[in-house]
Amino acid sequence: MGSAGIYRVGLGALLGLENWRVEGFFIGLHLKYLQKHFWRTKYSISFPRIRPQEGSFQPNYLIADKELAQLIWAFRLFDEDVEMVLSTRESVSFRNNMITLGITSMSAGSKTEPGGYATHINELEQFVINDSRSANELEQEIKNQKYTAIWKDWDKVFI
Repeated sequence: MGSAGIYRVGLGALLGLENWRVEGFFIGLHLKYLQKHFWRTKYSISFPRIRPQEGSFQPNYLIADKELAQLIWAFRLFDEDVEMVLSTRESVSFRNNMITLGITSMSAGSKTEPGGYATHINELEQFVINDSRSANELEQEIKNQKYTAIWKDWDKVFI
């Protein structure tokens, strides 16, 4: 994708399928390889955790909040410029605390069911959302912590 001129590439692992330290190590290796070979591309790392779901699958490697925070801080030390994304799968409290500790992008007002933005029916959710704040509510929390919410940074004027 980097050789195709794509400006942004997101990396991540669904945490819980393997030991989180192993996952973090290999994401870091992958990130450094991509940065070396496709240095014009901007990279981000996402940290989705397996959450309760329908069916019998049970993850072998649950990752606690403390461990996820450690992984986020390790990536901030590993690469001070990489963007880091935290989804609405995480709790309000955890997301609020991560604003000042390394996270650069957070979703808000998310829907996880097919057609969710059009129908407002929550019957087929892919996973449970733990932070249901609107974009305006999240923006206010960011401002309360003395940061600025940026809604669009991908336009040519920013590149």
